[in-house]
Amino acid sequence: MTFLSDLLRGKAPPALAPAVACKICGGPTKIAFALPQSKLTGQPIPAAPDDCPYYECTRCEFLFCTQHDQADHARLYDDDYWKHQDPDWHGRVGQTLRLVMLSNYLLGKDPSQLDVLDFGCGMGCFVESARRDLQLRAWGSDLISPRFGREFFVGTELPAAGYDVVVACEVIEHLGQPMDAFAAIARSLKRPGVFAFQTAYYDPAACDRTWWYLGPANGHISLHSARSLERAAEQLGVARRVTWGGYPGVQAWLFN
Repeated sequence: MTFLSDLLRGKAPPALAPAVACKICGGPTKIAFALPQSKLTGQPIPAAPDDCPYYECTRCEFLFCTQHDQADHARLYDDDYWKHQDPDWHGRVGQTLRLVMLSNYLLGKDPSQLDVLDFGCGMGCFVESARRDLQLRAWGSDLISPRFGREFFVGTELPAAGYDVVVACEVIEHLGQPMDAFAAIARSLKRPGVFAFQTAYYDPAACDRTWWYLGPANGHISLHSARSLERAAEQLGVARRVTWGGYPGVQAWLFN
């Protein structure tokens, strides 16, 4: 009855609603499902209207919403975000170091001589720890100034050919325009150079609207499938890709 009444009022149900082009490959999309805009990652789905559709590309299976496309991201990721929406920010030093290790598997250089950028460094814990404990040449980049390692913070303007390695730990799912960000990262790499990242990957056969990783309220708006990451790497001219233990959500891309 709701379906029919919506049609009579000129409204299309979610499955038939106008979609948008894929942000990775430009292909057509369908609405996979919708969630309340207030849904937070790892939290129950609120009892609220499903007013945030997630689009899935019919070619590369990239899943995304347009929730924050017009938002000022510097205001989204303020102190409230770090205190209440991402309380595990302090615990990713080891996971970020894993990305450096995976990157250097492709480069095979003296790790003490690597120039490493933590893209989306957040509070700066990895940069401070890498500098203080490991004497790594690490820098941080983000929309807001970090609490730690501030003397090694470079802001958002990335120099051309400035780094051997760029790592992004739990960051690429926040990117509203992922291909633009990937291209900027590629330009910031020396040649050869490596971009490595960690994210939870989207498997259409296993993930639905109850997937814990979804969270429009805290910026989980770009969810990559194994195919979308492969497509993005192809478009960027990546010379070689490796994963950590075969897991598509932890990858390193070599640029020659």
